Parts: sequence; structure tokens; C-alpha cells
Amino acid sequence: MKRREPPQLGELLTRGDPSALRLAYECHGGLVMTIALGLLRDVAEAEDVVQDTFLQVWNRRLDYDSTRGALGPWLATVARSRSIDRLRRRSAAEHAAMELRQGTSIRAIDPPDLGTAVGDRERIHAALANLPTAQRGTVELAYFQGLSHRQIADHMGEPLGTVKTRLRLALEKLSDALLAGPRQGVAAEHRRAA
Repeated sequence: MKRREPPQLGELLTRGDPSALRLAYECHGGLVMTIALGLLRDVAEAEDVVQDTFLQVWNRRLDYDSTRGALGPWLATVARSRSIDRLRRRSAAEHAAMELRQGTSIRAIDPPDLGTAVGDRERIHAALANLPTAQRGTVELAYFQGLSHRQIADHMGEPLGTVKTRLRLALEKLSDALLAGPRQGVAAEHRRAA
């Protein structure tokens, strides 16, 4: 089960406490993996992005400002950026080879890990469904289609600042929803159905 982000996690991280990195991974590793896997469609590359993301967060921990929000959205942004960087480096031939390998790499996941990944994916989709339409659309363009903020603004015909604000608010809501755990998500689903 995923851990709830302790309120002091950001402070521990900026102080350089090694336990902060472990806690950050326990709280947000599933989210980072889901973002990377959603964009890259390759388990091995997604795992590399997870490692790169947490390494970058550790190396740039002094850049984190807890007054701007929880650690989860920052990790999500770093994971998205690392994933897009990898996508940009792929050549057409590498991409075709990746598609061929995709089927075998998915079968290499242990069944318990696959169940966790499927559960995380379902929780993320449920959390996305609860976002306002404009915020959900912005998240989908950024995290599932890999568009930059500028490209999203152009696509939606909105100012860049509006897109950035929507994305930040959406990530905060998603982080809160995912940290709330599956029970609250299930309860909310039953309330909506009633």
C-alpha cells in the first residue's frame, strides 16, 4: 500500500536527509512509474526514468519549495520531462524496435507487480475523471500526448499562464486524490453512483 506523504518530507529532502528519498519513493514511486510508462510504453525505459527522476530530485533538492505545493506534483513534472527527453532522443528505427519488444517486456513483469500497476492505473484514471474538463484535457495533452506547455496553449487557444495554472491545479488535485488511498476513491465512486 502506498504511504501518505509526511508533511515534513520536503524539509527532510532539502536538508539532505537520506531517508527523505526513500520516503519520497514509497509515496510517489507508483505515480512516477505510471507517468513514465504512459509516455514511453516500455517497462525498462520507464524504470530508468523512475531512477533518473529520483536522482534528479535528490541532486536538485535545494530547488524544491514546499510553499509552492506538495512533492508529488514536482516529481510528476520531473518524470514527465525525463520521459519526453527520452522520447525526443529516439530515432524512428529505435521506436519501431521498441514497439516489437513491448509485448515481451510486459510479460516480464511479476504478476503481483502487474496487479499493483493495474491498480495504480485504475486509481489514476478515476482521479482524472474527477478533474474539471479543462484541467483533465490539459493533463492528458501534457502527460499522455507529451505536448509542451506552449503546444498545449496553442492547441487549446488559451494563454500560456492559464495552461500552467490549470496543470498545476490538476496535479495538486491528482496528488491529493492519489494520496487519499483507494478506499476514499471507492467511497467517492459509490457516492457518485448513488
